[in-house]
Amino acid sequence: MTSLGKWLFVPDRRNIAGDVRVGYLSCNGERVVLQHCSRLLADFVRTIRQLEEDFAARCGVDPAGAGCHV
Repeated sequence: MTSLGKWLFVPDRRNIAGDVRVGYLSCNGERVVLQHCSRLLADFVRTIRQLEEDFAARCGVDPAGAGCHV
């Protein structure tokens, strides 16, 4: 699960039998099933997280910190 602003993103999940439960966005009890784009959104979130971590490492700060001041 990943927070995207007010929304919570729950990616696709696969059980032991190989059945897939499609990912969704959730906010205030509302759920938006991402039938066709859950995997794409998960890849996007991973890419953004990696960019944030790389940037923070170059600046010598914690990725969750205030940012880089150059």
